[in-house]
Amino acid sequence: MKEKLTSLWQRLFGDSVRAFGVVSIVFLISMAIAPAKNFFSEWRHYQHGYLSLIRNRSEANTLQRHFQGGIQQVWLPDLGVVDRCTSCHVGLKEASLTDVATQPYRKHPAIPHNLDQFGCTVCHRGQGAATTVAEAHNSTLAWEQPILAAKFIESSCGQCHHGPLPGTPQLNLGRNLLARQGCVHCHSVKLPDGSTLKPTDDPPSLSHLADKTTREWIFAWLKDPQAYASTSTMPNFKLSDDDARDISAFLIANSTSLPGDTLRLAAKASSDASAGASLYGESFCASCHAVQNAAGNLVGGDVGPELTRVGSKVKPEWLQAWLRDPRVYDPPTAMPHYRFNESQMATLAGFLEAKTDSDLLSNVHLDAATPEQIAHGKRLVSDYGCASCHEIAGVKRPENFAPELSRIGSKPVTQLIFLQGMQHTLPDYIAGKIKNPRAFSPGLKMPQYTFTAAQIDALTTALLSLNDRSYTLPPSLAVPGRTESDYQPAGKAGKLMTDLACFSCHRINGHGGDMAPDLTWEGSSVQREWLVQFFKNPGTLRPSLIRRMPRFNLTDSEVTELTDYIMTVYQSPRIDRDSMPNSGYSPGQVELGKQLFYGKYSCQGCHIVDTKTDKGYIGPTLTQVGSRLTAAWVFQWMKNPQALRPGTVEPNRSMSDEDAKALTAFLMSQKGGEKSPRPAKAAGSFDKLRTGHGAPHEEVAKR
Repeated sequence: MKEKLTSLWQRLFGDSVRAFGVVSIVFLISMAIAPAKNFFSEWRHYQHGYLSLIRNRSEANTLQRHFQGGIQQVWLPDLGVVDRCTSCHVGLKEASLTDVATQPYRKHPAIPHNLDQFGCTVCHRGQGAATTVAEAHNSTLAWEQPILAAKFIESSCGQCHHGPLPGTPQLNLGRNLLARQGCVHCHSVKLPDGSTLKPTDDPPSLSHLADKTTREWIFAWLKDPQAYASTSTMPNFKLSDDDARDISAFLIANSTSLPGDTLRLAAKASSDASAGASLYGESFCASCHAVQNAAGNLVGGDVGPELTRVGSKVKPEWLQAWLRDPRVYDPPTAMPHYRFNESQMATLAGFLEAKTDSDLLSNVHLDAATPEQIAHGKRLVSDYGCASCHEIAGVKRPENFAPELSRIGSKPVTQLIFLQGMQHTLPDYIAGKIKNPRAFSPGLKMPQYTFTAAQIDALTTALLSLNDRSYTLPPSLAVPGRTESDYQPAGKAGKLMTDLACFSCHRINGHGGDMAPDLTWEGSSVQREWLVQFFKNPGTLRPSLIRRMPRFNLTDSEVTELTDYIMTVYQSPRIDRDSMPNSGYSPGQVELGKQLFYGKYSCQGCHIVDTKTDKGYIGPTLTQVGSRLTAAWVFQWMKNPQALRPGTVEPNRSMSDEDAKALTAFLMSQKGGEKSPRPAKAAGSFDKLRTGHGAPHEEVAKR
């Protein structure tokens, strides 16, 4: 063998001429490899396929002119983006290719951005500089981030948009769940704007728990919160019987009595079995609280806790005191002070006490707690971080109890531990950790949630949006979310509004809820007499709505205090409410406004003026709008509703002053009582329901 190799060497390199010739041939072959590889590259194959696809189309000449061969590149140095995706995806911008379903030739779906402004990897991830499918779409030894699954694409919107977006329901849901399900009580999330994500739930204080409930109920609750309330946001810590026994022992032993949080009423509940249900309905408790009906369906809101089995939980004397004034036990509660009389409190308490479940506590039998059990329970409360959510006397709230999630969307895959059979991608890891956290290690403290598959996807989407890019984007691209102010009304009226929990439903000056109308400009919009009567007996302008403002049994002096404050303080600088009269418009103006209402603007598609014939159930009824709103508000609303209520779906019709004045005259003539007939000219076309012109959540009328 050695002789053969020596002979071959002599033939090829025996002299300088031979050696030069061989080296030249090898060099030429190596030089030919690069162009040959380029000629047979994937991107060139896809470009040839695209040309074949468009060859027989009617717009082939136009598409051919738009086509640019070779490697295409988008370079955005401010974003750190180098994308060559359009080398294969050559038809992204061609509007005529809507019928093409084959990748990579499909047209890009309509988005409110220019593709050249953001490139591809800002939204889709992947390796933009790659020119092969394997390297561009998948993780490699040199690149960890594969292309993002389509179901998580909304996470990319969250990199720039820090608030809710109409087109990203999954991202919005995920962010809401992060804040509402208690995640950020344990996990810190620092947002790109420098703020910290705040929880929106309200876990109760456990410092006076023994006044409210029993140790047996606490045990059952700790073992399975959803067995008591299917809507509970409390997760299941999978506690053993002994651990649940000891924690319940500690919480009861640690509880202190609070003066005034229990009450024994002299009055008795009504003998009428339906009286409690009627009072519950008249007080619109279902606006905030859900109850499971006979069919097993939950009916009601989700602002307050579910009440299906509340009688198995609370002590009667605590419940009666809570109904008298909930702020004695929980000063920051979102529940209003109803000012029930003793008979009403007894009747409503009796109705709620009857909502029990005999099976819930039937198998709970606890012996008297020992000092050792109480001490062990306190250690468990500390170990599980219970004080991250709940106020517990003598237990300090832990700091940095769980890992920070601020940049979880960019966490390197090499730092993760995957379950057997799990795909090694970040979205799969996050989703798996949310679905079954203790599968990763039995010693983990993260509890088990009952999220649906859709909720897990939503949470994964929200967490993926918290990545390095979201913190390093140019400030010009960041779209801040709605900032919650710390506004609080002053004086006696302010105390009344706090007592009535107005901010649980209403938003004022950037603070509060969104269940009911924003009251920031209420003093400019409504007439004083209407507001007085509304406080005394709240009606509804939307008969189809379940959620309504309850009657708070206010005294005349309280009504006057609130009315004076609202009419004085909550005024818009854009509107002088006395600049237009609320009555006295000429019949000609009213008739012209009626013609515009039913004809040109088709307002009856969403609103009702004539209760016998109008079909508009989307927006508020306008039968008494002339007794409720000020003419100046109505006129400005007609001109530009978005200027008064940013985000309202009431369309801006660019109405002329003349049309706005005529419509104002017609609406201000609607004082209730006898309804004026429709104009005969348009009578043949008004029975048809017209949709798309109204405001389902905002309104010409305020409530």
